[in-house]
Amino acid sequence: MDDAPAQRYGPPPSGPRASLAAFLSFLFPGLGQAYNGEAGLALLLAAPVVILVGLIVLVLAIGSSQVLARLFDFRFLIGLIVIDLVLLAWRLIAVMQAHGHWARPTLRSRATWATTLLVVLTLGMHAVPAYYAVKAIDTLDTVALGGGSGNFHDSFGIGRLPEPSGQPDIGGGERVNILLVGVDSAPSRTTQLTDTMLVVSLDPDGTASAMVSVPRDLYGAPLPDGKPFNRKLNTLMVYASAHPDAFPLGGVGTLKATIGKLLGVRIHYFAAINMFGFKETVDSIGGVDITVLRPINDPTYWDEYDRQTGFYLKAGTYHMNGHTALAFVRSRKGAGDNDFTRADRQQQLLTAIRDKLTAGNLLLALPGLLDAVKNTIATDVPSGRLAELAQAVQGADMSQLKRIVLQPPEYMRADPFSTAGYILIPDLDAIRAIGEQLLGGETATPSAEGSVGP
Repeated sequence: MDDAPAQRYGPPPSGPRASLAAFLSFLFPGLGQAYNGEAGLALLLAAPVVILVGLIVLVLAIGSSQVLARLFDFRFLIGLIVIDLVLLAWRLIAVMQAHGHWARPTLRSRATWATTLLVVLTLGMHAVPAYYAVKAIDTLDTVALGGGSGNFHDSFGIGRLPEPSGQPDIGGGERVNILLVGVDSAPSRTTQLTDTMLVVSLDPDGTASAMVSVPRDLYGAPLPDGKPFNRKLNTLMVYASAHPDAFPLGGVGTLKATIGKLLGVRIHYFAAINMFGFKETVDSIGGVDITVLRPINDPTYWDEYDRQTGFYLKAGTYHMNGHTALAFVRSRKGAGDNDFTRADRQQQLLTAIRDKLTAGNLLLALPGLLDAVKNTIATDVPSGRLAELAQAVQGADMSQLKRIVLQPPEYMRADPFSTAGYILIPDLDAIRAIGEQLLGGETATPSAEGSVGP
């Protein structure tokens, strides 16, 4: 009789307390130990995590753009994986110890199953960032020079990328020039033409960056040995790749050197993207905001699936998905449109993509962006320099970006009646002058080394 009240009004069963303590340590290591009255152990488990969280907040507050750029750094990503695994182990220790203070795990205990669920959730929470860090490493390894096989993807059909022509000292203030090419491929096409060629020159100070679009129909551009390439420039990469004896620099190397010689600058790096990759990239970042300054009315437009759909947009501001953005940068046959208005829209869209990524959206877009980039972009930027280059892109002041499209009559003259069809004959002096003005005029392109050409 005397024992009955003690059984009825004594301390609650240990199971619920074990579950509550485990849950508190799941929320934050040390909270469950504090609940258990183990102040010293609670401080020991919580202090490292508090310090880590504080450092993360501090770094994000004073240099969020630098942190985002470091996502292109192999060493940084590996470090994130290590930290993630250590934190995982720390949280599991805290959860299991908090539970074990009250009860031993048994298969018949509800508290054990509740804590097991917390362990599974903890594993999942840490597996996701580790997975994406590994995926980012794999993507960078595929895209960058020095990773994977070092070859272009099959969608480009060009072969092995050469070593980049010189390594700019970005940290020392040297500007870096990158040739971006868009390969306009479609199911019905048998050749991969570089219909978009755009030189981006990044100023490390962020105040004198520039974009220069080079027209695809340029004819007679100077090859590395000074001889003219008597074909349209958009065929050079494929043509040089198919004639290695005449073009020992290869397709990519010859195109870089030729455009560098045309502008009077060294082209340090090269990057290519095909049209489907461009579309997927825009979609992966949630689309972009573009202001259309004048109407686009192109009833002859063929979309990326080889369908003649036409393309129409009134003047105004639009949030464009990948399909619309692709049409925006490819359409050129509407009233008042041509290759040069299209090139200007391409520069506008690149600026919008850059603004979207530096607005803090990169982390949210990362999962889809990795899928879009892996098989559709190739570059000769060494893997160890991607983070430095990404920082230069983010550091550029877009409000002071200088944009120019090389076009007649200032920089060339049109010849619509040549045997090669519609071509543009360059004014080499005028183009060289604008290159020196906007891009720094670092005349240091590779030597001829047998690049003879036709």
